[in-house]
Amino acid sequence: MATILDENKFVKCPVCTSSIEEQKLGMVGLTRETLTILKVHKKKETFGKLLQLCDAMMKNMNPEKLLKESDNKAMILSLQKAIDNVNARLGGTAIGKVGEIITVKELKSALPQDNFSDENANTGDTDIVATVIEGGREKAKICISCKYDDTWSSKFIQQLQKNKKQEKTDYGILVSKSFPSDSLNERIHYLEKQKIMIIKPEFLSIGYGGFRREVMALEIANQTIKNRQQNEKDFHKTLQIITKWLNDRTNPVLKSIEVCKKLSSDKENRNKKFMKYVTTYENDMKKDDNSILDELDLISDAMSDLDEVLKNEKTIK
Repeated sequence: MATILDENKFVKCPVCTSSIEEQKLGMVGLTRETLTILKVHKKKETFGKLLQLCDAMMKNMNPEKLLKESDNKAMILSLQKAIDNVNARLGGTAIGKVGEIITVKELKSALPQDNFSDENANTGDTDIVATVIEGGREKAKICISCKYDDTWSSKFIQQLQKNKKQEKTDYGILVSKSFPSDSLNERIHYLEKQKIMIIKPEFLSIGYGGFRREVMALEIANQTIKNRQQNEKDFHKTLQIITKWLNDRTNPVLKSIEVCKKLSSDKENRNKKFMKYVTTYENDMKKDDNSILDELDLISDAMSDLDEVLKNEKTIK
């Protein structure tokens, strides 16, 4: 499956855009003309129908008999019946199943670290469940619904909402050829309230990558909020336990606290008395010192008087 990349050696795949040698394509029966047909069907969004038609034709015809003209006529009639049959089937769920297979392979190729499962699609549940993996751990789930109807229906969203509840996730992607009339973009449309992204099939890989990044950011934010709320709950719970414990009259700690308060008060009173005593003692000592000084002054004066008397006696003699 390719379009021309190099005139001599290489061609490019119209689906995954990878290059391959033209010689190898010839080994599997592909030609440049065949590649052009594939490119046209991809552009017209009829690639799924082409696969269904080819599968039905190969099951009902023997390629070895195409050499005879009569067989060619019979082949054309059989082919026409096959086309009518396939068109009828593609009006139902068959094209959806083909789309799911292509979608899973495309997503797995673009995001190999994530898991994509369509095992429950046949039971009427979610078409594809994408599991976002980071660091080897599951971080979130995204429900992906594939609709290839030409006419939009609100039932698409209702079904996806139901699938989200089944998978216990908040996130969904609707891969759809048709869009609601109020959508502002014909490629990607986001329903903020429902956390659902509607996207055309050809833009799925890019859209899923962006949607996945926003889901991761929202999950981290939600986890932070949950952690903060849990911390607040733990704080209030601990505070309630402490309050109840402290309010228990039989709590020995409370009794010890009361004893400590009384001892502290007694100590403070004794300190006050001691300080008062020291102050009184210091004042009394000062008074005594002053009295001693007064007495010494009297003694000094008396000695001076005695010296004066002695001098006078000597003078009289």
